Amino acid sequence: IPSVVGISTTQEVIRQNIFGMQQGQLIQGVGTGFIVREDGYILTNSHVVDDGSAQTITVQLTDGRELKGTVLWSDSSLDLAIVKIDVDNLVAVELGDSDKVNIGAYAVAIGNPFGLVFDRSVTQGVISGLNRTITVGNSTQSVTMEGLIQTDASINSGNSGGPLVNLDGNIVGINSAKLAGIGVEGMGFSIPVGTVKY
Repeated sequence: IPSVVGISTTQEVIRQNIFGMQQGQLIQGVGTGFIVREDGYILTNSHVVDDGSAQTITVQLTDGRELKGTVLWSDSSLDLAIVKIDVDNLVAVELGDSDKVNIGAYAVAIGNPFGLVFDRSVTQGVISGLNRTITVGNSTQSVTMEGLIQTDASINSGNSGGPLVNLDGNIVGINSAKLAGIGVEGMGFSIPVGTVKY
């Protein structure tokens, strides 16, 4: 938990009103990330930082500090991004081996569901499936993600970018998406941490 951070973003979206005039609207977003190096390198989802185009990024640490973040790298096809904050002596996670994850193994998801009011919430479940393929996006833009870890540990809006942890406390995945709809339960998906390591 000391390695899990909250990520808040703002992004200006230009929209046309009913009179044909363009207006800027500030959209706020909230997600999760986790510290991978003690000197301020944070891993999260690309969509959490608006694929690198967020105007402002604020990183909230467990001790309450809020720091400006900068996107160093973002890849929307992988849905991964690296954010940097200027601080040292942080608590970094230990990355596990996602190639050794087995179906039925226990898993814990940590994140900020529905905003920072419920920051660093922990949910537990099992690994439900491996090498899953899903398509995420909207009618104008979508991305097909492959090789995902499926889990029934609850993943909600705001959990994106948070860690999926095994019983040894090692990160095996980056929580990225869930299936939603009537009758759909326990269908969360994480990017294997091996995608980042290799």
